[in-house]
Amino acid sequence: MKKQQPDLNRRSLLKALTIGGSATAALAVTGVSATQSTESSPVKKNTNGYHETAHIRSFYDSLRS
Repeated sequence: MKKQQPDLNRRSLLKALTIGGSATAALAVTGVSATQSTESSPVKKNTNGYHETAHIRSFYDSLRS
């Protein structure tokens, strides 16, 4: 009777999922988002209140017709 060889693809997948999950948990604990960590020069935007953008204006225009 032959011994069954371990499925290396499955092990690789499980290792990758474990590492990815650990990295995600570490980012969640530190409170750093992926965009914040890769942004080279942070730009402070005033996001308080309502801002009408081109996308919103086009939506309003579609409602009128």
